[in-house]
Amino acid sequence: MADSFRPAFEGLKQVAEGLIVANEGIKALADAVLAARDEDEDLRETVLRLESLVVAQGNDLRALRERLDSRE
Repeated sequence: MADSFRPAFEGLKQVAEGLIVANEGIKALADAVLAARDEDEDLRETVLRLESLVVAQGNDLRALRERLDSRE
């Protein structure tokens, strides 16, 4: 009688192993998504800093131009 259930138990074992592999894949995907989100946040911060720098340099150029114009 126990031998008649062997194929069913072997099948369940294979399913369990497949679920373990799938779970590892899901974890890897979640890690990749979190890493991408962190990179996106870092990129946004870098862009904001660059934007501030460009604006500040524009202001500096305007001030220099005004000083040069006032000398003439």
